[in-house]
Amino acid sequence: MAEISYRRLGDGGAVFDSASWQTHILTPAAAIIFEALAEINEGRPVPQAQAFDFLRDELDVDIDTPEMKEVLRSLEEMGILGG
Repeated sequence: MAEISYRRLGDGGAVFDSASWQTHILTPAAAIIFEALAEINEGRPVPQAQAFDFLRDELDVDIDTPEMKEVLRSLEEMGILGG
């Protein structure tokens, strides 16, 4: 996450990647997940296993829904989730 900037926009958010010049608009649920994952690993990529455990145990998120898989794929593209 070294090259990204995050802004809260209403209930959602926006992430700008200065390396790729891509902007990602986050839904309210994705913004909450982004913020939580950024906080638990102090801005560094969160290993997937740790992120999945955190989402299941702490936020009670079902990571197996199509919507969540899309959110997680996007977060991986942004560098929030590590391998």
